[in-house]
Amino acid sequence: MLIYAHRGYSANYPENTLSAFEAALPYVDGIELDVQVSKDGRLVVIHDETVDRTTNGTGWVKDMTLQELRQLKIDGYERIPTLEEVLGLIERSNVTLNIELKTDQYAYPGIERLVWLAVDEFELGDRVVFSSFNRETLIRMRDVAPVARLAVLTLTGESDTVSFAETIRAEAIHAQPAFIGSAAWEQMRRTTLETRLYTINDVKDLPPIAVSAIMTDEVERFTK
Repeated sequence: MLIYAHRGYSANYPENTLSAFEAALPYVDGIELDVQVSKDGRLVVIHDETVDRTTNGTGWVKDMTLQELRQLKIDGYERIPTLEEVLGLIERSNVTLNIELKTDQYAYPGIERLVWLAVDEFELGDRVVFSSFNRETLIRMRDVAPVARLAVLTLTGESDTVSFAETIRAEAIHAQPAFIGSAAWEQMRRTTLETRLYTINDVKDLPPIAVSAIMTDEVERFTK
């Protein structure tokens, strides 16, 4: 079972920051992060569509330039990183990177091509998995990058989750632990799709059966 750091080592460091990613590297097989697009078309790593919760600022990510976003502080000292900064960090390691495209509330036209160009520039296509809850995003991602590694994000699995995953040639389904035992999960077991579960922070919450990977904030509780 592989271990992915959920937004980096987010139990001990500010989520989706370079310090959280760097701190996780010695303990994990992969890192999960979230990407959105600034007003001037730059890829930034932040979970929420607004900066309100995680920074000392307010407003929508899509309405702020990279310069404006970089002026904000996270926990008083961190900045919102660009995807390129994180790719530079990942490039020096051997971990997999899971990029979630945060297009749930706003589609960010062109985000699929932007993330693929960034990943391709660092020659990391074989070590990056792209995931999203937005199925149109995943369809566009497949069109932009026929060789990209894709994963379908779901909560507990809709009735057509598996068929959709197979249609876009995804490699995995990323779901909550309640996905285990669902009708979609039973269907998935008859395919080559992998199961990766989020977000598990206690050993006692591990699934009763083997899964390909879990995502956790508490990375040192699940050492390699």
